[in-house]
Amino acid sequence: MRTTGKTKASPIREHTLESPDILRTARAELLREGFYRFRVNGSAMRPTIADGDWLTIEQISTAQLGAGDIVLLCTSSQTAVVHRILRFEQRHATLYVVTRGDAAEELDVSVPVSNVIGRVLRIESNGVRQDLTTFWRRLRTRLAGWLNRWRFRKVKSF
Repeated sequence: MRTTGKTKASPIREHTLESPDILRTARAELLREGFYRFRVNGSAMRPTIADGDWLTIEQISTAQLGAGDIVLLCTSSQTAVVHRILRFEQRHATLYVVTRGDAAEELDVSVPVSNVIGRVLRIESNGVRQDLTTFWRRLRTRLAGWLNRWRFRKVKSF
Protein backbone atom coordinates (compact mmCIF):
# COMPACT_ATOMS: atom_id res chain seq x y z
CA MET A 1 0.00 0.00 0.00
CA ARG A 2 1.32 3.40 -0.90
CA THR A 3 0.92 6.50 1.17
CA THR A 4 0.92 10.10 0.16
CA GLY A 5 1.86 13.13 2.18
CA LYS A 6 2.05 12.72 5.93
CA THR A 7 -0.49 9.92 6.04
CA LYS A 8 1.02 6.61 7.00
CA ALA A 9 -0.54 3.33 6.08
CA SER A 10 -1.04 1.08 9.06
CA PRO A 11 -2.44 -2.39 8.70
CA ILE A 12 -5.60 -2.99 10.69
CA ARG A 13 -4.91 -5.83 13.04
CA GLU A 14 -7.93 -7.89 13.90
CA HIS A 15 -7.87 -9.52 17.31
CA THR A 16 -9.98 -12.49 18.33
CA LEU A 17 -10.24 -14.37 21.60
CA GLU A 18 -7.67 -16.85 20.33
CA SER A 19 -5.06 -14.19 19.53
CA PRO A 20 -2.07 -14.87 21.78
CA ASP A 21 -1.68 -11.25 22.83
CA ILE A 22 -5.33 -10.27 23.25
CA LEU A 23 -5.19 -10.00 27.06
CA ARG A 24 -2.13 -7.75 26.98
CA THR A 25 -3.53 -5.65 24.13
CA ALA A 26 -6.96 -5.34 25.77
CA ARG A 27 -5.45 -4.17 29.07
CA ALA A 28 -3.24 -1.63 27.30
CA GLU A 29 -6.08 -0.25 25.15
CA LEU A 30 -8.45 -0.02 28.11
CA LEU A 31 -5.86 1.93 30.10
CA ARG A 32 -5.15 4.23 27.16
CA GLU A 33 -8.60 4.67 25.60
CA GLY A 34 -11.08 3.21 28.07
CA PHE A 35 -12.50 0.99 25.30
CA TYR A 36 -11.35 -2.02 23.28
CA ARG A 37 -12.99 -3.55 20.19
CA PHE A 38 -12.41 -7.07 18.87
CA ARG A 39 -14.07 -9.91 16.99
CA VAL A 40 -15.52 -12.90 18.84
CA ASN A 41 -15.05 -16.47 17.74
CA GLY A 42 -16.92 -19.40 19.20
CA SER A 43 -20.48 -20.15 20.21
CA ALA A 44 -20.36 -20.28 24.03
CA MET A 45 -22.49 -17.12 24.35
CA ARG A 46 -25.15 -17.95 21.74
CA PRO A 47 -27.75 -16.58 21.19
CA THR A 48 -26.61 -13.29 22.78
CA ILE A 49 -23.25 -13.22 21.00
CA ALA A 50 -22.62 -15.18 17.80
CA ASP A 51 -19.41 -16.27 16.10
CA GLY A 52 -17.99 -13.31 14.16
CA ASP A 53 -19.69 -10.54 16.15
CA TRP A 54 -17.70 -7.47 17.16
CA LEU A 55 -17.61 -6.56 20.84
CA THR A 56 -16.68 -3.26 22.44
CA ILE A 57 -15.36 -3.66 25.97
CA GLU A 58 -15.31 -0.83 28.50
CA GLN A 59 -13.01 -0.37 31.45
CA ILE A 60 -14.92 -0.74 34.68
CA SER A 61 -14.18 -0.96 38.37
CA THR A 62 -14.89 -4.24 40.12
CA ALA A 63 -17.40 -2.48 42.40
CA GLN A 64 -19.59 -1.69 39.36
CA LEU A 65 -19.82 -5.31 38.20
CA GLY A 66 -23.01 -7.24 38.83
CA ALA A 67 -24.67 -10.55 38.13
CA GLY A 68 -25.80 -10.65 34.52
CA ASP A 69 -22.94 -8.55 33.15
CA ILE A 70 -21.08 -10.00 30.18
CA VAL A 71 -17.34 -9.63 30.71
CA LEU A 72 -13.98 -10.32 29.10
CA LEU A 73 -11.87 -12.17 31.63
CA CYS A 74 -8.62 -14.06 32.02
CA THR A 75 -9.17 -17.67 33.07
CA SER A 76 -6.94 -19.59 35.46
CA SER A 77 -5.17 -21.07 32.40
CA GLN A 78 -4.39 -17.53 31.12
CA THR A 79 -6.84 -17.62 28.20
CA ALA A 80 -9.39 -14.98 27.28
CA VAL A 81 -13.12 -15.71 27.45
CA VAL A 82 -16.30 -13.67 27.18
CA HIS A 83 -18.92 -15.04 29.56
CA ARG A 84 -21.77 -13.87 31.76
CA ILE A 85 -21.31 -13.27 35.50
CA LEU A 86 -23.65 -15.47 37.51
CA ARG A 87 -22.59 -14.63 41.04
CA PHE A 88 -19.78 -13.54 43.33
CA GLU A 89 -18.21 -15.66 46.06
CA GLN A 90 -16.15 -14.41 48.99
CA ARG A 91 -13.33 -16.80 49.93
CA HIS A 92 -11.08 -15.67 52.73
CA ALA A 93 -10.07 -12.13 51.76
CA THR A 94 -10.57 -12.56 48.01
CA LEU A 95 -13.71 -11.96 45.97
CA TYR A 96 -14.25 -14.52 43.17
CA VAL A 97 -16.49 -14.31 40.14
CA VAL A 98 -18.47 -17.30 38.86
CA THR A 99 -19.22 -17.19 35.13
CA ARG A 100 -20.77 -19.32 32.43
CA GLY A 101 -21.37 -19.05 28.71
CA ASP A 102 -25.05 -18.74 27.82
CA ALA A 103 -24.86 -21.91 25.68
CA ALA A 104 -22.73 -23.88 28.16
CA GLU A 105 -24.13 -26.52 30.45
CA GLU A 106 -21.59 -26.17 33.27
CA LEU A 107 -20.16 -23.31 35.25
CA ASP A 108 -16.64 -22.06 34.62
CA VAL A 109 -13.93 -22.41 37.23
CA SER A 110 -14.27 -19.32 39.42
CA VAL A 111 -11.49 -16.74 39.19
CA PRO A 112 -10.61 -13.71 41.30
CA VAL A 113 -12.61 -10.64 40.33
CA SER A 114 -9.29 -8.96 39.50
CA ASN A 115 -9.12 -11.25 36.42
CA VAL A 116 -12.03 -9.37 34.84
CA ILE A 117 -10.55 -7.22 32.07
CA GLY A 118 -13.68 -5.27 31.10
CA ARG A 119 -17.44 -5.34 30.59
CA VAL A 120 -19.15 -5.70 27.20
CA LEU A 121 -20.52 -2.31 26.23
CA ARG A 122 -21.71 -3.01 22.69
CA ILE A 123 -22.36 -5.97 20.37
CA GLU A 124 -22.21 -5.45 16.60
CA SER A 125 -23.67 -8.18 14.41
CA ASN A 126 -24.12 -7.83 10.63
CA GLY A 127 -24.08 -4.06 10.87
CA VAL A 128 -26.63 -3.95 13.70
CA ARG A 129 -25.36 -2.39 16.91
CA GLN A 130 -26.77 -3.35 20.32
CA ASP A 131 -25.76 -0.96 23.05
CA LEU A 132 -25.88 -2.71 26.43
CA THR A 133 -25.80 0.53 28.44
CA THR A 134 -29.45 1.49 27.98
CA PHE A 135 -31.76 0.87 30.92
CA TRP A 136 -33.81 -1.82 29.18
CA ARG A 137 -30.74 -3.66 27.85
CA ARG A 138 -29.12 -3.63 31.29
CA LEU A 139 -32.36 -4.85 32.88
CA ARG A 140 -32.61 -7.64 30.31
CA THR A 141 -28.97 -8.60 30.96
CA ARG A 142 -29.54 -8.63 34.73
CA LEU A 143 -32.68 -10.77 34.33
CA ALA A 144 -30.73 -13.25 32.20
CA GLY A 145 -28.12 -13.40 34.95
CA TRP A 146 -30.74 -14.02 37.63
CA LEU A 147 -32.38 -16.74 35.53
CA ASN A 148 -29.01 -18.41 34.99
CA ARG A 149 -28.29 -18.28 38.72
CA TRP A 150 -31.69 -19.84 39.43
CA ARG A 151 -30.99 -22.57 36.90
CA PHE A 152 -27.74 -23.49 38.64
CA ARG A 153 -28.89 -23.03 42.22
CA LYS A 154 -27.82 -25.58 44.77
CA VAL A 155 -30.62 -27.93 45.66
CA LYS A 156 -30.58 -29.11 49.28
CA SER A 157 -31.10 -32.79 49.77
CA PHE A 158 -32.89 -34.02 52.86
